[in-house]
Amino acid sequence: MRKLVSLAALGAGIWLIYMGHERQESLAGRADSTLARLGDRMDGDGHFPTHVKYYGAGFILVAAGALGLGLVRK
Repeated sequence: MRKLVSLAALGAGIWLIYMGHERQESLAGRADSTLARLGDRMDGDGHFPTHVKYYGAGFILVAAGALGLGLVRK
């Protein structure tokens, strides 16, 4: 069961990284990045585009899946 969950986490992480890359290269992603930079300059608060959130969640899931499958030693 643990291996199945780890494999699912690994697959979901790879999918999220791919979706983040697709979002970054799309017109919506470029507009999101531009508006996030504009928001940073206006109020000084940290704004992250959606594709950055996809990358972060994807890397966390890939790392958890790799640890669960034993691909990376603790």
